[in-house]
Amino acid sequence: DVYKRQAQDGVVGFFAESAPELPFDDVAAGSWYYDDVAFVFGKGLMVGTGGGRFAPALAATRGMVVRTLYSMENEPDVTGACPFADVASGSYCEDAVTWAAANGIVSGYSAAAFGPNDGITREQLATILYRYAKQKGYDVSKSAALTGFSDADKVSGYAAEAMQWAVAEGLLQGSNGKLNPQGSATRAQVATILMRFMEKIAK
Repeated sequence: DVYKRQAQDGVVGFFAESAPELPFDDVAAGSWYYDDVAFVFGKGLMVGTGGGRFAPALAATRGMVVRTLYSMENEPDVTGACPFADVASGSYCEDAVTWAAANGIVSGYSAAAFGPNDGITREQLATILYRYAKQKGYDVSKSAALTGFSDADKVSGYAAEAMQWAVAEGLLQGSNGKLNPQGSATRAQVATILMRFMEKIAK
């Protein structure tokens, strides 16, 4: 098998022995997330942060994740104004957030606040992917009990169904018996989860 597997922070990455080259100085060949980054970069879903860097350990933001899903949809036209006052007009994620809100994929912290620059938590990421999958008509019937994780009680009520689905599908995996639902998802972890999503759900 030309693929090997390593685990890091509860996310398992697959990488090929003959991995393709990437234009990022900080994504080493052989790293657990190399092929995951190559996958999302090759599909134009995630790009670098400038200066030849991908910043795999940097916390992914809510705006970035929604912008990635918008790219997966080939950036459909949007109508109307973005409902969140904290999403700047003309910003990189304005159309994406407007589209996601109109399709019930995001609802924000409140009627006026989305927090585009906030780091996305693991349960927020699961919820956004779950809502996106439902909006696309994908099968989201799988569900796994979270009781085997010692911090299952830390999962927010709004995210419980989405987390059960994400765990059942293998999109999210625990580490040391914990799900860490409130923990930030790094850009490398988002790349891995997006690759799993596209291979398992959006096929």
